[in-house]
Amino acid sequence: MVTKENQDIFYKKLGEAIRSARKKSNLTQDDLADQLGLTRISIVNFEQGTQKIQLHNLVELTSVLNIEPGDLLTPLYATMKINEPGKVELSIPGEVMQLSDQEAGAEILKSFLKYSKYKK
Repeated sequence: MVTKENQDIFYKKLGEAIRSARKKSNLTQDDLADQLGLTRISIVNFEQGTQKIQLHNLVELTSVLNIEPGDLLTPLYATMKINEPGKVELSIPGEVMQLSDQEAGAEILKSFLKYSKYKK
C-alpha cells in the first residue's frame, strides 16, 4: 500500500525534476504556464510537490520541455543490484551505497523495494 508519506515524497521529487528540466530549457514558470494553458501558481505547486499533476499535463509538459516523461520519472526510483553473493549496490537519487553485508542491507532495502526497480 502506498502511504501518504510516500506519495508526498514522490511528488516532491517529481517537482524537483520538473523545476530542473524547466530551468535547463531556460523557461520561467510564467513561460511554461503560458505554453501549457495553466496558471503560474499551478507550475509553482507542481514544482513544490503540493499539487498532483494530471497525466495529460505531464505529457504536455514533457513535450514543451522536449524531454520524455520517463526523464522526469526515472530518477525518482531506487535501484538495487546484486553484484555477487554478499555484495549489494543500492542506488537512490544522488547516492550509491556499496553494502558488503546482505543482511544489514536487507533492512535498509525493505523500505525501498516496494517503490523501486529491481535489477538482478
